[in-house]
Amino acid sequence: MKFDQDILFDFLSDEDKKSFMVWDNCHLNPSRDSIVATYRAPFEERIIIPLDEYELRVRQKEREEKLNSLL
Repeated sequence: MKFDQDILFDFLSDEDKKSFMVWDNCHLNPSRDSIVATYRAPFEERIIIPLDEYELRVRQKEREEKLNSLL
């Protein structure tokens, strides 16, 4: 499954956003209904994102893109 990197970036803390370098790996953890995203900032860090929150932001982004295309 491919994840939107901009949306994943929104889940990082402000401190980690300042030193963010690259996404190493992102995968779905079906047993916990979450996304595990590994990144470097500059050391390897990991965040766990609830799948329902991620999907909500994806729908919001799609809605905004549709609205912007109409203008």
